[in-house]
Amino acid sequence: MGEHKNTCPVCASSMRPIGGCYSICKTCKYMMSAEPPGAGAEVVSLGAVREKNFRFICRVIKEKFSSLDLKTVLDVGSSTGHFLDVAAAEGFSVTGLEPDARLADETRLRGRDVVAGFFPGADGIRGQKYDVVIFNDSLEHIPNIQEALRGIKAHLGEAGLAIVNLPTSDGIIFKASSFLYKLGIKTPFGRLWQTGFASPHVHYFNLRNLRRLFENNGFKLQYSSPLRYYTIKGLWPRISCKSPFLVSFFVWLALILLYPLLRLRSDCFVACFYLPRI
Repeated sequence: MGEHKNTCPVCASSMRPIGGCYSICKTCKYMMSAEPPGAGAEVVSLGAVREKNFRFICRVIKEKFSSLDLKTVLDVGSSTGHFLDVAAAEGFSVTGLEPDARLADETRLRGRDVVAGFFPGADGIRGQKYDVVIFNDSLEHIPNIQEALRGIKAHLGEAGLAIVNLPTSDGIIFKASSFLYKLGIKTPFGRLWQTGFASPHVHYFNLRNLRRLFENNGFKLQYSSPLRYYTIKGLWPRISCKSPFLVSFFVWLALILLYPLLRLRSDCFVACFYLPRI
């Protein structure tokens, strides 16, 4: 994984195994998986919810940080290029970085600027500076989190902003899946970690330990907000793409019934961190 799996990368406390390939920090509740990392996009039917979240994030950059005059954006793990399309339409000069060469090529053919490679060592971004480095559902897939933080510092300009959009271990769905996992019902928990997918999660954060991680490395949290975790549109193909029909049906039905409640306490969030320069 690139980091000592018995030591928490957030607070350096001991990690406690919780079964399977998972472990949790005894102190800050950061969670880790020993699942081998990978590259690629395999979760389907996320277009509707990502469209709403990406437009919201662009508004946040423009309205909350207007004094910084942020123009250039590096999208780490740009996948199919959805955020590149939204950000370009909002007037940003945006570059994608995508480890899956096929996805990078397909997005480049649509006219977007995409570099193929892994963050932060890709040759195509070497020496480049950006006003914003953003991780849209990608930071939790990068095995060496400290190397990623060093890369953010290296690629941020003088008025730089790091933005992280990712799922949270404080969410209702995650907590319910954790409870079922303890009872021996492991499928929902594994699904949230994307176990068996091309690019599984290797980290699970909440806002508290993510803030601690970044602030331990010189950043300052400037803004955070819940994001939409799912929409009714596209929910069935998203749920059923990797699960048996009966399991998919009951999960889909539960999420439909709980939708109003889950909008009040989402399973994902965005956090914006400023890097002060001495």
